[in-house]
Amino acid sequence: MEKKQVLKRLYVGGLGHTVSKAELQERFGNFGRVLDAEIITRKDDQGNPMKTFAYINISISDADLKKSMFFKVQKKLSGEDPI
Repeated sequence: MEKKQVLKRLYVGGLGHTVSKAELQERFGNFGRVLDAEIITRKDDQGNPMKTFAYINISISDADLKKSMFFKVQKKLSGEDPI
């Protein structure tokens, strides 16, 4: 049985300030077809990065979406740098 894939726009927070599009595509490419990744870094008044997050457009099945969220949570709980 083939999994039905749909286009999703995912918010991914808590990213390191040096994360690249290639890293996001590699990590989330294990779960679906990444179409685009937009990385946003909020900076303070002095220009220092405060918060980095991304929006990822991905073609993914519901089952693989759940797997990707579980994977991210497990990495965070284990103390590993999620990305």
